[in-house]
Parts: sequence; structure tokens; C-alpha cells
Amino acid sequence: MPLKSMTGALVVLVTITWAHAIPEGDYEQRSLSQIAPFMEKGERFTFPSADGRHQLSGICFRNPEGKGLIVVVNGRSESWLKYGELFHDLYGKGYSIASYDHRGQGLSPHLLPQKPRIGEIDSFDEYSRDLGAFLKCLKNLSLTHHGKTFLLAQSMGAAVAIDYLREHPAAFRAAAFTAPMLRINTSPYPEAVATLAVRLLHSVGLGAAYAPGEHDRDPEEPFEMNRITTSRARWQAIQDIWNKHPEAVVGGPSSDWVLQTLLTTPRIREAASSLQSPTLILRSGQDRLVINEPPPQGPNISTLTFPDARHEILMERDPIRDQALGEILRFFTVSAPP
Repeated sequence: MPLKSMTGALVVLVTITWAHAIPEGDYEQRSLSQIAPFMEKGERFTFPSADGRHQLSGICFRNPEGKGLIVVVNGRSESWLKYGELFHDLYGKGYSIASYDHRGQGLSPHLLPQKPRIGEIDSFDEYSRDLGAFLKCLKNLSLTHHGKTFLLAQSMGAAVAIDYLREHPAAFRAAAFTAPMLRINTSPYPEAVATLAVRLLHSVGLGAAYAPGEHDRDPEEPFEMNRITTSRARWQAIQDIWNKHPEAVVGGPSSDWVLQTLLTTPRIREAASSLQSPTLILRSGQDRLVINEPPPQGPNISTLTFPDARHEILMERDPIRDQALGEILRFFTVSAPP
């Protein structure tokens, strides 16, 4: 049985079993027959970024069951395009879903026209303000659920959401964060050295270039070299999406993105311990993209660790993904009973 850390104590939970919609053994064929048609039914839309400079890409699925709305906030370099299986599973449990692509990635405008594959940002604050613009758009689309709006955010998306919740603490009934980006992994450089390096690159006009060691996505990267999942089937599905939608692809981050993140994550770590909504944090034991420090402690925070998971827990092997998704859905149900 998994262990859950709640307000500093360890509490034993009953394991939640979740029947996956698409088992890895028959993933490709069932993905084509189930997920692809489901994604075609989503309502695609654009909405203005908080500063009005961009039209960002969004998608929603309205569920007549009306159990609630789950807002899915993706991570760095991602797109809602790769979340079809998750959307399908959440919808199957009676929830409406809404998601969007951050500025600079996915189907939203990329910020460096001459180098569109580089992950760039002028200020990390722009991400959290854009989340606010997205929530305003959902209200205009009549997608609110009378106080039953939940948040599910991955990696950088979790950092963005925590930053937003600093000023809007009651925006969601409950939140679940998978592999939250509270401190990025700057290995092989210590964080202080990495900060000095990207500051220097910014000062000499190279901030918009790839950060040291970063590069374009390698379409030939073998599965064995990937850092996000131990599921070959789901990893291959992600590669197929990027190959089909090259316009959505982003490679590594720029030095400016790294600098903005290093400057912002300290306040996000501080804010994480003060979250007011019930919050479930799911950590990856084998994460190589974010640093697993001691999790935030607070009266509203619960933590689960998946020792064998890499960075993308909800795209992991069936046993890991099933348990994680089951725990998230149980948490949302407990937080907002029918």
C-alpha cells in the first residue's frame, strides 16, 4: 500500500485500483480507435494572452454528467495534443476538461520567429497571468461548474499554477500536481554556477539562444535515452504526435528561460507551503528534470511518491499510471463529494 505524507505524518492509504482505458500491450491500435476519435470531438478555440500579444490555443470537452471541470496545465515544451489519453480517462469518469498551450510552445505562438524551436520566455510571470486569462475565457465559455473546478498540473504547469494561486488562493476546489517544478535540475552545474552562466549569456546578448547543453528535439532519440517515462508504448505515442505536428515541437530552453525560472522558483517554493486549497503532490522517484527536495509542508498538502516513475507519471507504465490516476480522482472526489 502506498504511503501518504499529510501535515508531517505518515498515513496508510487503501490502494486505489484504476482500470486503464488503453493497456500498453495493445496501445497503438486502441489509441487509434479510441483516443483519436475522442480528441476530434474536443472544442478547439483561441483566447488572448494576458497582455493581449498572443492568441493562445485551447481545447475543452463538455461532459453532460456535470461532475466538475478539471483544468489541465501542461509542462514546459508540451502541448495539449499529447494529453489525449488523460482527457479520455477523465471524461470517462464524468468530468469536463479544459486545457491550453502556454505561450511559446505547442500550438500557441512560439516567441522566437527565427528560432521557433527554442523554449523562450521574457518573464515567468507571463505564464501565471496567462493562466488567469484562460480561466476568464472558460467563464465566458460557460465552462465553470459552480465551485467544482479542479486543477491538474504537470511540472512547469504546477509551478505556474502555484504562482497563480499566490494571488488567487480560492480559484480551485482542489489541486493535484505531478512532478512539480519547484527546483530545476541544472546538473552538471551547481545552481549558483548555472545562474551566473545564464546571467552572463543574457548580458552579452545570447539569452535567446539555447542554454548550455540544450538543443533541438532529436527525432531519432532512442527510447533508452529518454528521461520522461519507462513506458515504451506511451513514449512512442508522444513521438508520433510530435512527428505529426512539427509546428508544435519545442526543444530545449533558452538561457533566458533558465534564468527566469531560477529567479522565480524560490518564491514558488515558498508559496507552495501556503496553498489554501486541498493539494495532492505526486513525486517521481527517478526524476532527472526537477530536483526532489523535501516536499512542501502545509495543513492542506498531501504527498505521494512513486519510486520507479520518471518525470511524466501520468504517461508511465500501467501499474504506476493506474495508481497515480486513481489517487488523483479519489482526492478530487473526497475534496468535493457529490
